[in-house]
Amino acid sequence: MSDVVQAELESAAAVVPFEDELPAVAEGHTHPGPRQYVMIAVILVILTGLEVAVSYFDGEVNSNLLIALLIVLAAAKFFLVCAWYMHMKQDKPFFRRVFTVGIVGAMLVYAIVLFTFTSTVLQD
Repeated sequence: MSDVVQAELESAAAVVPFEDELPAVAEGHTHPGPRQYVMIAVILVILTGLEVAVSYFDGEVNSNLLIALLIVLAAAKFFLVCAWYMHMKQDKPFFRRVFTVGIVGAMLVYAIVLFTFTSTVLQD
């Protein structure tokens, strides 16, 4: 019976590495703490509040300016969510580049569609 227990302990030790066998974390690669996540959440709440406030400026401001401001606020929120909550800030540069190329491509397609329908979307 002790041979079976010994074999199980040896196989378990082979599966779970010791601390010194774990991959080393690259220098300067620190994971954000809870305080940083809360601060980013507060910033996101403030930006969302600004977006809601801007959406109530219907006839008082040029609609093109409102659209541009909302796009800037949305892009800032998108950057914060991707960098901190999706951990792109700590990710390898290759994956950041792939993601950036994809999002820039999506923004170009969106811009092309928006400018195709400028007569119905944007006002003078």
